[in-house]
Amino acid sequence: ARSDLRNGHTKSCGCLRDETLKAIGASAKTHGMSKTPIYRTWLHMRKRCGDPSNKNYADYGGRGIHVCDKWQNSFETFHDHVSPLTNFGKRGYTLDRINNNGHYEPGNVHWATTSEQQSNRRNSVVLTLNGKTQCLAAWAKELGVPRGRLESRIRYGWNDQQILIIPLRGRV
Repeated sequence: ARSDLRNGHTKSCGCLRDETLKAIGASAKTHGMSKTPIYRTWLHMRKRCGDPSNKNYADYGGRGIHVCDKWQNSFETFHDHVSPLTNFGKRGYTLDRINNNGHYEPGNVHWATTSEQQSNRRNSVVLTLNGKTQCLAAWAKELGVPRGRLESRIRYGWNDQQILIIPLRGRV
């Protein structure tokens, strides 16, 4: 503020910094995206993984999930990787890790809806049949059966094939 300049708390309005950077061939300009949703995504991702005072740290950094060095140190590098991915910038999509035990890194992130992310949780039951893997809720929806019926088969100790193929009639 002007008063800080007058009373000596500040030595420059900011021009000195710009002039100094210009003199050494550097630039004070940044990517210009600090107020965008993607920039907030980058900040929050880094805080979840690296700031123990963050409310979500225990579920991310606290269990060993980290942001790869390239993304941790450069918003531009992060942006260049995630912006070409399918559904980038679409309403209702947020960044999700494909392997939720893996790190934030190239090859392990995509843009997903909230319901897709809910299916990709540590406590989600995942079943595979004929090379197709999806969560229990997705199988129940696809097969048109109550989720509870599939859950009871899991409790009985049935394997994925038995759970999904044996006719879904009767009590089991």
